[in-house]
Amino acid sequence: MSSRKINNNFTSSSEDEENRYAKITDEKKRKRMISNRESARRSRMKKEQHVKDLNDQAAFLRTKSNEVMKKMREIEPLYMAVESENMILRMQGDELKKRLDLLQQVLATCENSSYDHHVYDNNINDHHELINFMDILQEPWLQHGFDQSQAVAGIYQC
Repeated sequence: MSSRKINNNFTSSSEDEENRYAKITDEKKRKRMISNRESARRSRMKKEQHVKDLNDQAAFLRTKSNEVMKKMREIEPLYMAVESENMILRMQGDELKKRLDLLQQVLATCENSSYDHHVYDNNINDHHELINFMDILQEPWLQHGFDQSQAVAGIYQC
């Protein structure tokens, strides 16, 4: 009998140990499962926040893009006007350079050739007036009545 009781006690204590072990492993599994669920929840929340931030940023950038496009549409006609005026001024500058070159050639020819003072008497009274006339041809901006501010009026208007 006593051997049976010892066996029963041994079996009983073995079962208790297994139950205790099972409880411990179940508790560990349960804690791990809770931890995993919490981690997954935090991960979902973080992802949702990231998506929200990206959507906010996309909306902000769309707004900024629209503002920039509006400003470009407002500025484009002004740019085109300035570009057109620049082209005209370049063409006028080229024309003036050609005229200046031609006048310098005429002046050089007049200075190098032996011209008779009497030939010019009908148009110019004396040699000094001829020199003054040549100066005016070379530098027309120095003649009276030429207002440089009028020549460039409107260039910088917006």
